[in-house]
Amino acid sequence: MRVPIRAGLCLTVALLGAVPGAMGAPPTVILYGDDDYAPYSYVENGVFKGMYVDILRQAADRMPGYRLELQPRPWKRGLDALEKGQVFGLFPPGRKTERSYVQPYSAMLYRESVVLFCRDAVMRTPRTHFPDDFAGLTIGVNAGFLLSEKLMAPARQGLLRLEAAKGNEANLKKLALGRIDCYASDRGAARHTARRLRGELARHGFALREVLELSSEATYIAYSARNTPAYKADFIAQMNAALLALRHNGQLGRIEQAYLR
Repeated sequence: MRVPIRAGLCLTVALLGAVPGAMGAPPTVILYGDDDYAPYSYVENGVFKGMYVDILRQAADRMPGYRLELQPRPWKRGLDALEKGQVFGLFPPGRKTERSYVQPYSAMLYRESVVLFCRDAVMRTPRTHFPDDFAGLTIGVNAGFLLSEKLMAPARQGLLRLEAAKGNEANLKKLALGRIDCYASDRGAARHTARRLRGELARHGFALREVLELSSEATYIAYSARNTPAYKADFIAQMNAALLALRHNGQLGRIEQAYLR
């Protein structure tokens, strides 16, 4: 059956309108990222970089129908913008049930882990079970870092002592100087800082030694429930497919190793 010319033209225009960028330049999609979360996403010399930034740029290469723009923001400002619907998406939060303003989360970006690093002298005594084998020790933590119950509970019971300092650099130096026995930190952040301080730490005969994993959390792109452009479902589906393809072909693993080895 012949389709009337006018009806066929209307159908063609409607279909083209459903494909992002089919009638012109691809739409620009902006995602905010944490600006102070090395090595995952951070600003250095005015350049936004990091493991998640590289991952998302690689994924965007598989999405020619969109132009992805990644913008750094202080984390709390980014969350506030996401809640108000002022930004389409934010990376890299974990899943939090109290964030009802997120809808939906993307496919997983990475699984971050909080691990315990200890001085060699401390580990001369076999210590494999936490917290019992670490009783009486002083464990450094980052000021303002959200501590898991696995750390807080034994500290409240007096089984071990937590001592806060500002950031990875301060805590690694304290660990190297023997001012704390162990240090609980995100694995990637601690390794990144230790590489940067390698010469200084080596002067104290210190090498970073991971002894056990305390907890882990998957990270995602969080999309705002209140920001709903026409392309939202299509963009999310394409981004998820790109992330899964990168995971399957090993590219994500290579990016992770470049930052976290």
